[in-house]
Amino acid sequence: MSDDDRRAVPPSREELREVSISDHFDKDAAETKEWFKEMRGWLTLLATLAVSVTYQAGLNPPGGFWQDSNGHVAGNPVLRDGESGRRYLTFYYFNATAFMTSLMIFVMLLDQQFYRSETKLSLLTLTAMVEVMSLVGAYIAGSTTDMLNSIYAIVLTVFLFVCAIYTTRLPSALCFIMLFMSPPLYWLAEKGWLPVTEHMRKSVEAAKLRELKEEKKMRAEHNPWRSRRRFSCSCCAC
Repeated sequence: MSDDDRRAVPPSREELREVSISDHFDKDAAETKEWFKEMRGWLTLLATLAVSVTYQAGLNPPGGFWQDSNGHVAGNPVLRDGESGRRYLTFYYFNATAFMTSLMIFVMLLDQQFYRSETKLSLLTLTAMVEVMSLVGAYIAGSTTDMLNSIYAIVLTVFLFVCAIYTTRLPSALCFIMLFMSPPLYWLAEKGWLPVTEHMRKSVEAAKLRELKEEKKMRAEHNPWRSRRRFSCSCCAC
């Protein structure tokens, strides 16, 4: 078959569908890329600050450490002994979570192709939210022992967290991650058996197509000799 004959063959319905979906979301992908480039520096600054604060708090928790062994063990946290044991555990787990999520953000930002995957961006949003909430929880547990002050801080934190969820569309990001990472859920959404909007379903479909194209492109870059051999064979066949 010659090149003219191959050009004359009309594209299939599946190819037209892929092209239309990709073109529809190209503008959104470009805007997401530009947004991520602008926010990358701010996220790095936030992660750096969180790592520094949580690392220092882990080595020097509120109350410090016992310096003697009079009725306790030297080197143990003061806050852990007595009636504040639960408070220390709360502080410890929140602080450790904030520290680890900050390191996760660093690892995510090291990937140069990160902005091309909507799933990774959604995971980054979720990780940043967990980091901020963990910092707030560690601050509440380590800064006050008064119950009224703790209740006030918790209520204020919950209110701000709900506002952040509403403004950042975190539920839609979680829904996108679940549909993208779970083929059975995506199949149910395609059949209309899940209460998913058409825009969400098309967004997941477009993300899957872009992911597939990126994999094919990377495969072709890693195996250029195979691509040239396939091209030469097609020329010989003509």
